[in-house]
Amino acid sequence: MTYELEQLGYKKQVCQKCGNTFWSIRERATCGDAPCDEYEFIGNPVTDKQYDLMGIQKKFKGFFKDHGHTPINRYPVLAKRWRNDVFLVGATIYDFQPWVTSGMVKPPANPLTIAQPSIRLNDVDNVGRTGRHMTCFTMGAHHAFNTEDNPVYWKDETLRYCHEFLVSIGINPEEITYIESWWKGGGNEGPSFEICAYGVELATLVFIQYATTKEGLKEIPLKIVDTGYGLERIAWVSQGTPTAYDATFGPMIDQLTDISGVELDKEILSENARIAGMMDIEDISDLKLLRKKVANKLSLDSDVLKKATAPMEAIYIVADHTRCLSFMLADGIIPSNVKEGYLARLVLRRTVKYMKELGLNESLSDIMKMQVDYLSKTYPEIKDNKEHIINITDLEEERYNTTLQKGRNLVKRSIKTLKKQNKTSFPTDMLIQFYDSHGIPPETVEEISKENAFEANIPDNFYTQIAAAHEEEEEEEKEQVELDYPPTKLSFYDDLKQRTFQAKVLGVVDSNKIVLDQTIYYPEGGGQPSDEGTITRADGTELNIIYAEKVNDVVLHQVADDDVSKLDGITGEEITGEIDALRRDLLTRNHTATHLVISSARKVLGKHIWQAGAQKGVDKSRIDLSHYKRISHEELQEIEKLANQRVQSNIPVNIQWYDRTDAERKYGFRLYQGGIVPGKNIRVVEIPGVDVEACAGTHCEKTGDVGVIKLLRTERVQDGVERLEYAVSDSGIKKIQEDDDIIRESSDVFGVDPEQLPKTCDRFFNEWKEQQKTIKSLEKQLAEAKISSLKDEVEDINGYNVITQVLSVNPGQLREIAINLVEKDKIADLAILLNNEGNIVASSNEKILDNGMKMGDVIMDIGKFLGGRGGGKPTLAQGAKMTNLDKQDEAFNEIKNQIKSWN
Repeated sequence: MTYELEQLGYKKQVCQKCGNTFWSIRERATCGDAPCDEYEFIGNPVTDKQYDLMGIQKKFKGFFKDHGHTPINRYPVLAKRWRNDVFLVGATIYDFQPWVTSGMVKPPANPLTIAQPSIRLNDVDNVGRTGRHMTCFTMGAHHAFNTEDNPVYWKDETLRYCHEFLVSIGINPEEITYIESWWKGGGNEGPSFEICAYGVELATLVFIQYATTKEGLKEIPLKIVDTGYGLERIAWVSQGTPTAYDATFGPMIDQLTDISGVELDKEILSENARIAGMMDIEDISDLKLLRKKVANKLSLDSDVLKKATAPMEAIYIVADHTRCLSFMLADGIIPSNVKEGYLARLVLRRTVKYMKELGLNESLSDIMKMQVDYLSKTYPEIKDNKEHIINITDLEEERYNTTLQKGRNLVKRSIKTLKKQNKTSFPTDMLIQFYDSHGIPPETVEEISKENAFEANIPDNFYTQIAAAHEEEEEEEKEQVELDYPPTKLSFYDDLKQRTFQAKVLGVVDSNKIVLDQTIYYPEGGGQPSDEGTITRADGTELNIIYAEKVNDVVLHQVADDDVSKLDGITGEEITGEIDALRRDLLTRNHTATHLVISSARKVLGKHIWQAGAQKGVDKSRIDLSHYKRISHEELQEIEKLANQRVQSNIPVNIQWYDRTDAERKYGFRLYQGGIVPGKNIRVVEIPGVDVEACAGTHCEKTGDVGVIKLLRTERVQDGVERLEYAVSDSGIKKIQEDDDIIRESSDVFGVDPEQLPKTCDRFFNEWKEQQKTIKSLEKQLAEAKISSLKDEVEDINGYNVITQVLSVNPGQLREIAINLVEKDKIADLAILLNNEGNIVASSNEKILDNGMKMGDVIMDIGKFLGGRGGGKPTLAQGAKMTNLDKQDEAFNEIKNQIKSWN
């Protein structure tokens, strides 16, 4: 590996500061990386011309294309399209894990070059403050995947390419150093070089050649050149700007400073970045030390410096975060409170926070339009999703503002509770719960805490902590079952019309599951239930198969409990299998209908629609879609109409097996609508002009075989996920007829024709509402009369006004009287009212609540005497079925005694 460096004139040396081994053309005492060397390029561009980010990206890919590499398009930033362990792409190698890096499938090109937007939120609190940290950065890379049969290139060529590229853009080779290192991660490792110049690391060259095992390093057959060039940093040294943000977001920063009126102080920014470069910024203590050092260097007071830099930092944060959001939203992430949606919402809400700190009058979508327009010049897919991005940001900003309003009362109540516990500040876990469960940001907690003389105690790396807790997918631990059988041949793929088959029994598992050498039973998977049917032994004994499942590559056929005793001696026999033809046909139609529904939903709702789950059935099916708002009735009708038009078009359904890489190259990642599909070869189901998806399920030959699709309903199953339920074929017709029956029966009730039903229902409903208003008005008058008569029943208990009475009124009046006694007329601090039917209402003001007495607890305490149950809010609760009314005095005295005990 050192041969090529020697040929290029480099000599091995040892850094006198950090002790690392490095290579340099000229003799030098330090390795060229911070903190051993200061940034030398700020205010002093070091390349032959100045490159912005888009320019250096084009130059990088062009250089490697000229040197035999195939440029490939970026991958989505949402890695879960092809991986199940992480949500977001954090480096170019993520694009090829695990399928290419494991050697299972071939790379999309070899060698290749790519410029990949990558997202890392592990330093989100440092963004904007250090001059170099970003949530989203562009990693340039050239990769080679070497096997014994195809050695592409390895260490020497990699070093030469890196050297020639950096020199080609005008970087003085005498300033370039190669620091020897070792990379380890994801179960692999290998030697590496960190390439630095002028005090900043510009690239890393990794040579993956070992597997990490308990026994030590094990050489792997596929040796990978894994490089990563920081294109933002290269643009930074090229321009010599005060920060990497200026070099990366120049046009955005110009617009933001213009509308905010913030003036960027280049002297402060430059000095801040230089000193930050000399520090390993990990937490807020490092940031505070950074500010102190910058203040001392510029002879400024630390508070004056903080006040001066805060608006500049906010500008950089908004520019960075909106770029990150643009890629997230364009690539199909829907902000929510779970998984990758949680991370998108975190970035979005931090953006709004810093926009408010800047005092911007513009909405988030106004700022996003600027960013989208800028990025669209290089990424047309972002332009294609502009409307979707704006719709989401508008809705999310509105939701955030609503959350802030609702959260204030919760924080206030929590402060009161903590004060009673003699606490002086919020514990961190409560702050995280505020954010995770209620969406309340720490800044709101801090603001309310100041108003209530309480310490918020917000960790300065708060967002980094919560991002780290949500960055990786939590995999379900599945019990590994080892079966010593060859893979079962899935014969249904040879002929989907086949309903009977011959097979040999290889064995029995768990006393009730049959293993065959081949089968046409579809094992449950991909949201499609398994086939059911029979297996007939050679002697004519029939076994009922109630479930089929696939464990690794072996299909297990579970027999009914009553048939377990008939399995003796079955191993080695030739059997005849038959599946339930009607069930298979219905499941097949439902599965093809699922593809039609999701493709129609994408056409109606937008390109951001992805499948988030599905379950096919016989009578009805459902599909979960990633979507940022409720699906309207009109949209539902449009989806149904379009899906049925595609049924009527009777389009052929093409099914073909592809090499995974070839399929991705032809169709892209839309293939993985149904989730991650494992394996070297994948089965692609294509409805030309409508839908294409990697899918292992059974399908119709033509869309017309589905018959009819009837959408039944839609519901929100979780934040950011909408569920569509539908029926097809005979079940769909049955649902249509049931709806007709409902309309006919309803029309008969009113004695009108079906066409007059909506108008008649509206008239009756309006009349009912008027009657309810009259009833409520009378109840209110009755309540007022009762309240007047209750004034003399108030008891003074330990300085609190308490009323406990049994009244002959209905439950609605009981509630009205109890609330008015406390809130409107302010006659009582606490009112507990019963009626003769066993209904109870307890109402109180804040004075009672401040002593820790909650009305839900009051109802429960009384229920111990009177029976019944109930609950409610801290200041208002109600219950029913209080039947032991002869114990009412004991129950009321229990509450009164509690009040007497208060200090």
